[in-house]
Amino acid sequence: MTEPLGDRFDPDPDDEPTPRERLATLLERRLDLPMAVLALVWALFVAYELIAPPEQQGTITTISNVIWVVFLVEFVLKLVVSGKPFRYLRRHWISVFFLMVPALRMLRALRALRAMRLLPAARVLGSSYRAVGTARSLLHGRLQFLLIASLVVIFGGGQLIFVLERGRAEAIDTLGNALWFAANAVISGTIVYEPVTLIGRLLALLLTAYAIVVFASLAGTIGAYFVESRQERAASEEGAG
Repeated sequence: MTEPLGDRFDPDPDDEPTPRERLATLLERRLDLPMAVLALVWALFVAYELIAPPEQQGTITTISNVIWVVFLVEFVLKLVVSGKPFRYLRRHWISVFFLMVPALRMLRALRALRAMRLLPAARVLGSSYRAVGTARSLLHGRLQFLLIASLVVIFGGGQLIFVLERGRAEAIDTLGNALWFAANAVISGTIVYEPVTLIGRLLALLLTAYAIVVFASLAGTIGAYFVESRQERAASEEGAG
């Protein structure tokens, strides 16, 4: 998988890169873009699977499983190339967990987890985690990353609230309404629908807390930009004087 949040290969800067380290770095660069596109496709399939009619479920599941196999092959390839499999697994345990989720859904003994909505929620979290990691690896600007991450949080949060609330009395009943709920919570901190489940309410609190954190981060970034601009202007005036 395209490893998010610090999971990328990181050789010791004090040592000369070995051939294996150079191969690992090359592998990362070559796989970044195609795996990013595949991550986007997978996220869309995970979302559509929540609302797809029964006659399409088999096809969607097959396509999702094929994408999962590609992610699994990518992870195993990076594991082998790393040369330190135990360290690699320890640093990428979250990726290992989300790679296991599609396999769990194939086991009949775990149908109870699907009925409890745990597996669908885990799939949404997995696709969102990968999307954020992809954005982190490809985008270097802080504002760009915050924008994409916020879109992922809206998309993933909307799916989660839909999974958790659907079928409940007086709850959010469509994916569109769930996405609208998540967008309002993340952008303005406003709760336009009140969730009826405890975990749904906790998720609403997390989304509004995210909105506060992003607003503070944006304010800090903009403030730092103006401070740097003022310092550069003052330095240029002193040089000219």
